[in-house]
Amino acid sequence: MRDKNTFTIHTELLGGKLNGARNIYMGANSTCHLYVIPREEITLANAINDISGQPAFYILLSSLDAKRKQAYIGQTTDFANRKNDHVQKKDFWNIALIFISDNHKIYGDDVKYLEYLGIEAAQNAGSFELLNGINPKRPNIAPYRINDMEVFFRDIQLLCNFYGCNIFETIMHKETKKHLYFVESIERPAQGRGFYDEKHGKFILLEGSIIANEVVKSFKSISFRNQFIKEHCKKDKGQIVLLNDISFDTPSGASSLVLGRPSNGWSDWKDAEGKKLSDIIKR
Repeated sequence: MRDKNTFTIHTELLGGKLNGARNIYMGANSTCHLYVIPREEITLANAINDISGQPAFYILLSSLDAKRKQAYIGQTTDFANRKNDHVQKKDFWNIALIFISDNHKIYGDDVKYLEYLGIEAAQNAGSFELLNGINPKRPNIAPYRINDMEVFFRDIQLLCNFYGCNIFETIMHKETKKHLYFVESIERPAQGRGFYDEKHGKFILLEGSIIANEVVKSFKSISFRNQFIKEHCKKDKGQIVLLNDISFDTPSGASSLVLGRPSNGWSDWKDAEGKKLSDIIKR
């Protein structure tokens, strides 16, 4: 008897080559299809009805075997047309992963939301260097579409992993092997905990950090902070608690958010021995 959690993932070799273009999908379990197209075969996108003229979420990848794995995450209403710009202007990529809905019921605003989810998930995972530049703002889409797109994005993650691309897989940070840093506020009860990721130049604020309930008058990023708390935290016994590890571009961004005041993270983050982050990490 088949387990109720068992399902089949199909792979079609579009050109008959094992390392060539393919279509990966879950049949009746999902409308999500992943088209994997090597750069040298990218003109195939023009001939695939699911891709040509249809909204899509896509990832451009360097070689998965490269020591420094790079990626660009995007969205478009017509990948067959959008690819031309990427062929001309981006040299790093070797493979395109194109995600579409086979019932063609994903629209322009939907793929913008998928792009937002994808960039956030990839940044938090930290397994690839993202070449996107500026992060997109959270798009405003109809509330009833949010759940649909989050379910669809989980299928994207599943098919990505099945293909062998771990761009969305969170790196398990073993705290015993990480040099941890801490910030604390007594006036506005807060306790932050994290480490500096030298490889990617990011500061990782760790799950369970307690965010200050209030901010000082001089704090300027109130709207960002409120949105961050709404999306990534929970209230527990009057405290604001971070639900998962979050990557910040700077140590100061992480410490300011935790403390509810302007902060120089290079000075305010200190390890268990009281040493400043700037004493350990040379910029």
